[in-house]
Amino acid sequence: MNPNIFSGDGCDQAELLAFVNSPVLSYEHLDWFPSKSRLSEESTFCLYSPEQLEATLSAAPETPDFAWLRFFFTRRDGNHNSNFNLLLDYALTWLKSQGVPRLFSLTTSEWFENLLIATGFEVQNRLISLVTDQLSGTAPQPLPGMIIRPIRMSDLTEICNLDQLCFSPPWQLNRSGLEKCYSLGEYVSLAAIDGKPIAYQVTTRFLDNLHLARLAVHPHFRGRGIAKALLFDLAEHFEDGSIESISVNTQIDNLSSLGLYTSLGFKQEGSLLPVYCLHLI
Repeated sequence: MNPNIFSGDGCDQAELLAFVNSPVLSYEHLDWFPSKSRLSEESTFCLYSPEQLEATLSAAPETPDFAWLRFFFTRRDGNHNSNFNLLLDYALTWLKSQGVPRLFSLTTSEWFENLLIATGFEVQNRLISLVTDQLSGTAPQPLPGMIIRPIRMSDLTEICNLDQLCFSPPWQLNRSGLEKCYSLGEYVSLAAIDGKPIAYQVTTRFLDNLHLARLAVHPHFRGRGIAKALLFDLAEHFEDGSIESISVNTQIDNLSSLGLYTSLGFKQEGSLLPVYCLHLI
C-alpha cells in the first residue's frame, strides 16, 4: 500500500461521513462537539490507499498550548496499528508546525490505550468519577454582596476569561467550546460580586441524572464556600424535578475538589480513567 494523507478540509465530506457511519473500529473523545462536526477541520487527517479511505484521525487544538486526540476511525482489517502510526506521525508534524507543545488523550478501551502507549504517550493524570443522590450538609452563608443567577450569553466573554484563569491545560475550553458547553447545559449559573463573575457552573442532564460538567471559582475567592453555594443552588433548582443522581469528574490529584465533593456526600463510581499526554516540543 502506498498511503496518501490529506487534511479533512480537502476531502470528500460525503465519503468521510459514510465512512465514520460504517461499522469501523472507533475511538471518540468525550467532546462537546460531535465527531462528525470535525470532519472538515484542518486538524482532521485522512489516510487513503490507492483503493479506498482507510482511516481518519482528529488532533484538534483547544488552545495554542495543547490539543486533544478527538477521534480515530479505522477499518476492521487488522491494520489499525499501522494506520494509527501513519496518521499520528502526520498529525504531530502538523501540530509542531502550529507551535502546539502537548497532545492529550483519554481512553476507555484497551486496544486504543495500547496504541497510545506504543507511540510514546504517558499517563499524566487520572480522572475519578463521583456521584451522589443527594447533597449532604447545609448551604453556606453567601459572601456579602454575592448573588447567584443564570448565565446569559452576554456573560460569556467574562466566563471565558474566568475559565482560562481557573483551569490549566488540558482542562481549559476555548471560546467556541465554552459556547457549545453553555448551549448544552441544562442549568448554567454564576456567582457575582458587584456585578463581576467570580465563579460559574455548567450542569448537563440525561434523563433523571445530572452531570456537573464545569465548576470554576476565581483563585482569589477559593476556600470561601462559593463552589458549595453554587452546588446547593443547583440542587434547589432541581428539587422538584425527580433527579436521581448528580455526577462529576475531577482529577485524582485535585485534593481541594475531592474534599469538597466528598464533604457533600459524593462517592467514587467506577474505575479511574487515565489521562495520557505526549510532549511535542
